[in-house]
Amino acid sequence: MLIDTHAHLNFEAYSQDRPEVIKRCHDKEMAVINIGSQLATSQLGVVLTKEDYFYAAVGLHPIHVFDEDFKAEDYQALINDKVVAIGETGLDFYHPTFERAGAEARSLEEVIAKQQEVFLKHIQLAGENDLPLMLHGRNGLEGRDVYREMLEILKEQKVERAVFHCFGGDQSVAEEIIKAGYYIGTDGPLTFKKKAEDLQAMITNLPLERILIETDCPYLTPEPHRGERNEPIYVEHVAEKIAELKNLSKEEVIEQTWQNAVNLFKL
Repeated sequence: MLIDTHAHLNFEAYSQDRPEVIKRCHDKEMAVINIGSQLATSQLGVVLTKEDYFYAAVGLHPIHVFDEDFKAEDYQALINDKVVAIGETGLDFYHPTFERAGAEARSLEEVIAKQQEVFLKHIQLAGENDLPLMLHGRNGLEGRDVYREMLEILKEQKVERAVFHCFGGDQSVAEEIIKAGYYIGTDGPLTFKKKAEDLQAMITNLPLERILIETDCPYLTPEPHRGERNEPIYVEHVAEKIAELKNLSKEEVIEQTWQNAVNLFKL
């Protein structure tokens, strides 16, 4: 079965036509995991699990850790049998000062410390519910590798199940992640015609058994729809690109990445 393991149909981008987008998913006979970024989107993601083959993850995105307090009990109250992960959570070094409208200027040290604090709370919540972590990481600080820092925390906390969503690190850290027993998520940028060579080479060399396919919709729309709003059905283009890179059929990639999702999320 085709699956988009990281979607955001719970975001405002779909407020005008969400039922139509969901119908296209059902027509494709695919599964979708909608990922929360704050409490409100986590709540809507859980509401959407009433749809067949729709699942959810609940969590507070690291760029939002100053926008609302992470109260584990609020997220715990959302967990049902179709909530299959905690997140997205992790560290984000690309937006280190949170210079968004209305945000108070904060030191880099304060921002990272808060992200780490909330990350650890997500790890505890995942452990208490025997759920994997849906991880967000993004580099942007010279001399620091967000993926290695996250990996170190996961090892220290003895986390057994996790996926590094929309992985943007290099081959060496990807291999460390897989060696530790975790998964790599890849999406639209893999299909891009320019500046995708390193990512394509990395995915070519990684074992398919540790790769998940995703869209991160409404963002990161793959070719040939680049420039449009993304949606879950376009995850098929990610599968097609992996098949091309690995000299496999699209059906083989879809089957294996579905099995990977089953293994990680216990679908």
